[in-house]
Amino acid sequence: MSELGEYMMKNQRDMAVSPVVGVMLMLVVVIIIAAVVSGFAGGLVGGSNQKTPSLTMDVKIVNSGSWTASGFSATVTGVSEPILTSDLKIITSWKTRMKNNLGTANTDLSLINNGTVISGGNTTLGGRANVIVVEPDHSLTESVMSIAPYGFGMPQAAGQAAIPQSQETPYKNLDQQFGNYSLSPGVSMSAKPYGSKQDGTGDPYTNGYGLKYPFAYTTDSDVYTDPIQAVLGYGWEELRAGDIVTVKFVHIPSGKTLYSKDVAVTEG
Repeated sequence: MSELGEYMMKNQRDMAVSPVVGVMLMLVVVIIIAAVVSGFAGGLVGGSNQKTPSLTMDVKIVNSGSWTASGFSATVTGVSEPILTSDLKIITSWKTRMKNNLGTANTDLSLINNGTVISGGNTTLGGRANVIVVEPDHSLTESVMSIAPYGFGMPQAAGQAAIPQSQETPYKNLDQQFGNYSLSPGVSMSAKPYGSKQDGTGDPYTNGYGLKYPFAYTTDSDVYTDPIQAVLGYGWEELRAGDIVTVKFVHIPSGKTLYSKDVAVTEG
C-alpha cells in the first residue's frame, strides 16, 4: 500500500474513535454529577432521620366529673435525648356520644341531643397561648393567658430542686409553660380543668368544672378556656370511662410522630 493510502486509513480510524471517546467522557461526567447530587440528597434525608429523637410516655386522661380529680397527664419514661417542647406539637382527637346530664345548666340541650355522636380534639403548639384562666380571688375580667400542658419535675439550676407536681399555679411560671421546657425522664405534663373552692370572700366559688353539677361546667365558663379544654378541646366533659382519645406527639423539625396512642379515659 502506498504512503498516501496508509495516511488516509489512519485518519479514518482517528475520526471514528474521537466521537466514541467524547460520548464516553460525557457519560462519565453525567454519572459523577448524579452521584454527587444523590449523595447530597441522601445526606440531607439521613441527617434528618439521625436527629429525630425517640420518646416513650405514660399518658392518662381522667374525668371524675369534678375539677379536683380530672385531668390530662403525660409522664416521660424515656428519651434518646432531651426534647425541647418548642419542637413538638400535641394532637388529640376523640369521638363519643352526648350524655343526658339531668340537672345541669344545659339540661334541655342534653335531652334533645342525648346519644348524638360528637367529636373533638385540639392541636397544641409551644409559644401559642391556649389558656385563659381566672385567679380565684379575682373577677372574670382579670384573666391570665398561658400555654398548657404545664411541665413539672424539670431539672433546675444547680442547687435548686425540681418543680414539684403539687404546685397550684403553674400558669404563673413561664418555665412551666409548654414550649419553654424540655422533656427528659421523670418530667411530667399536666392539664387540669378550672375550678376553685372559694372566691376570696369565703363563699363557694361558682365558676369551673363540676362545681354545681357533675360532668358539667358552670354557665359562665365560656368566658375562659381552662388547661384541659386547651389540650383535649371543647366538649371533653362528655368523655366517660372507656372512651378513647388518640394522643400524638409530633416532632416539628423532622415531621415524625414520636408518640401515638389510643388512651382510654378513666374515672380516677
